[in-house]
Amino acid sequence: MKFNTAFSLFLFLNLTCILSQQTQAAPPAITLDKPLNTNNSLLWQISGNGLSKPSYLYGTIHMISQDDFFLGKNVSKKIQKSEELIMELDLNNIDVAAVTKSSVLDSEKTIKNYMNDTDYNTLKTFMEDSIGIKKQTFELFYSRLKPFYLEQLIFFKYLGQEKESYEENFKKIAEKKNIPQSGLETFEEQLLFLEDIPLEVQLKSMIKTIKEYSSETQKLDDLIEDYKTQNLTALTQSFSEDEDPVWQEKLLNKRNNSWIPKLKTKMQSKACFIAVGAGHLGGENGLINLLKKQGYTVEPVSIN
Repeated sequence: MKFNTAFSLFLFLNLTCILSQQTQAAPPAITLDKPLNTNNSLLWQISGNGLSKPSYLYGTIHMISQDDFFLGKNVSKKIQKSEELIMELDLNNIDVAAVTKSSVLDSEKTIKNYMNDTDYNTLKTFMEDSIGIKKQTFELFYSRLKPFYLEQLIFFKYLGQEKESYEENFKKIAEKKNIPQSGLETFEEQLLFLEDIPLEVQLKSMIKTIKEYSSETQKLDDLIEDYKTQNLTALTQSFSEDEDPVWQEKLLNKRNNSWIPKLKTKMQSKACFIAVGAGHLGGENGLINLLKKQGYTVEPVSIN
């Protein structure tokens, strides 16, 4: 499942303003959490650089089995005390019809048109044996899906029947407290990022997944274990070592850099809780480092 499955787990599912340079009184004293003596945490406190209140950055996994799901009490507390919940998408504005349209191949073609006979037969057999989709059913209803979305079927099947979404849980917490919610991207923008990934790159990853299913799912298990232990160092290393450069640039680096000015504007006026896929946090082009380069103090704090 290489990078795009990790992407689904850790990366996916605003006006940019120039901060005012007006002279202001010194911000009032604020109480900050005591930073941890480690960089391995999913929860990070953002302060300094003129902020009157700290904001918090949390790395999610977009979908996880119910058995592996955990939510630290300090995470829930920070959401409830925030003035705005910011996620990759505003989940109140999801266009199901747009997803359906984006997920299918163009011009009535099926995935068979883009694969050799051997790989196509391997795909149909895999879908029947491992996912439970009969070959005839696959050809009738699933063969027009783009490779990325077919791979998601494999991914969701592997996670089991009972799944949890951190974003959905955070949304419910915010709604109970009437906390405003917003997205760093519009739904249309996120679909465009996916559509910008060349079909051959999607095919290569999907074929690798079905041919090397055991080793690829083991990598996925390792990623989930690193997430559960909040091993951000290991997560970042896994992404940097095992990803296609195209996915890396388009779905990580480009998006991270576009989010920074939006976050600066939001945090300047209110205490925000920012929840994005954990794959966006670490590394040279991760949000933690990019925020530090902007002059903020970004420190790991306990989730409990």
